[in-house]
Amino acid sequence: MVKLKAEFEQMIQELSHKENSEIYKLSILTYEDPIIIAGIDGGNFYRQLYIDLGTEPWEEDQIKSLPKWRGLTIDLEYHEKLFLLEDHYFLVVKQGDGHSSDIFESVLQNMLDHLILDTTESMFSTIVKVLDRWRFFFQRGGFRKLSDEQLRGLFGELYFINQWLDKFPGQPPLIIEQWEGPTQGRIDFKGSKFGLEIKTVIDKLAKTIKISNENQLMLTEAVSSIYLYVCYLEQSRTHGMSLQDIVSQVHEKLTARSERIALMFSELLLENGYREDEYTDKLYFVEKVEVYEADEHFPRLLKDDLPRGISHVSYNIDLTHCSHFQRDEEEFYEKF
Repeated sequence: MVKLKAEFEQMIQELSHKENSEIYKLSILTYEDPIIIAGIDGGNFYRQLYIDLGTEPWEEDQIKSLPKWRGLTIDLEYHEKLFLLEDHYFLVVKQGDGHSSDIFESVLQNMLDHLILDTTESMFSTIVKVLDRWRFFFQRGGFRKLSDEQLRGLFGELYFINQWLDKFPGQPPLIIEQWEGPTQGRIDFKGSKFGLEIKTVIDKLAKTIKISNENQLMLTEAVSSIYLYVCYLEQSRTHGMSLQDIVSQVHEKLTARSERIALMFSELLLENGYREDEYTDKLYFVEKVEVYEADEHFPRLLKDDLPRGISHVSYNIDLTHCSHFQRDEEEFYEKF
């Protein structure tokens, strides 16, 4: 896939050259329909994306209906000649004041990826879908730094995904379509056979896991069995992987199998609040993994167990009393 960040950095470097007097810098990203061009405004280094619409413009009502927010402008431009294209119209998505360049690069990268991969939808529908998702993202507050607990939880989920990809190298990576943790699902992974909840333990002596509410371990017809995948983490300054390291590993493996699912993975990370280059300092090493089957006899609190009027109860489970429910890790993978 085309990496916009590298393209923009190269154009900025060329614009910054003392002998270069260009006002704008352009770089062709794709040579097949739709032809897409990256641009840099030499005055302020604002990022731009030119999307070729052909020789016929979109209707004015279409342009007005596109989702927008502060720091984003969208224009329709006509160019008599732009590279080898003559008399073509372009939809130009521009960075404006109040939008940091690195975040805007993420918006444009996401749009570029969808325009390349979403070939079954119209260009208009694809652009609306991308812009609307980002508008909602910014309305919710944008990127927010993950707490230590959230970081460890996401690391554990990615560790499981990474292990699954290694154990089943010949299978489509549908594990990402079953990942519900980033979308605030009741359980982290929901397959056709059972659910899977990832737990991380940083204090090996305590050996306890936290259950977030009385519904998390509830069995239903849709989720008739739940497994707990417990990662025992050790934090280190010199050994292990950072959150960004494991994100990069998983993304590389997914891209080799399916660029569509790799894009889905990136958007799920966005839902989780993950932002690249922010999580490189803390290293984690997975000392061991234990798997437990949380069946109807597993120690748990359910809604029916609580007095009337009490809800949203979180509690801890001491796994030293749950050895009867422990399952073989390799046999568990074969079931998933």
